[in-house]
Amino acid sequence: MTPRTLWIILLKITGLYIFLQLLYSLPDLFSAAAFLNGQHNPEGLAELSYLLFSASIYLFMLVALIFRTDWLINVLRLEKGITEEKLELNIHRSTVLKIAVIVTGGLTLIHTLPLLLKEIFTYFQVSNSYNGFKQYSQGGWIIFHVIELLLSYFMVTSSRLIVNFIERKRKGSELAQ
Repeated sequence: MTPRTLWIILLKITGLYIFLQLLYSLPDLFSAAAFLNGQHNPEGLAELSYLLFSASIYLFMLVALIFRTDWLINVLRLEKGITEEKLELNIHRSTVLKIAVIVTGGLTLIHTLPLLLKEIFTYFQVSNSYNGFKQYSQGGWIIFHVIELLLSYFMVTSSRLIVNFIERKRKGSELAQ
């Protein structure tokens, strides 16, 4: 494994972590947008603009870390100063990425399941006389946690598909050569 390959693996794993952080910031963005809903108060607009700015930074970092890793390595000069020509690790890059996707999905699953169960329990506890899901003020969180749970389950069970999606650009450029 070359130092460049090691940096690519580390940057893509960091990109997966940034993806999770982006997912965690989306509910705040949606709740701030729903709170404004036609109102023009300065505090709400400031919060919404802050959340949009931070989400755009997350998105930029996600694209740079997962899809533009070669460019990022060149710009940051990460290979400079490494004298080793080849590092002795006998693990293929896609295997390391697959492990990272499974671990990330598993940690998200472990994080989300208790939150979902808590929200569902609270929903049934609050709504003694069934008022409907639309009347429950925290219903959006239940939907978000269900989507997050499904996404983390998909990450654990379909890690090969995700790794192939991440690696398709590299594989396409190798075939062109």
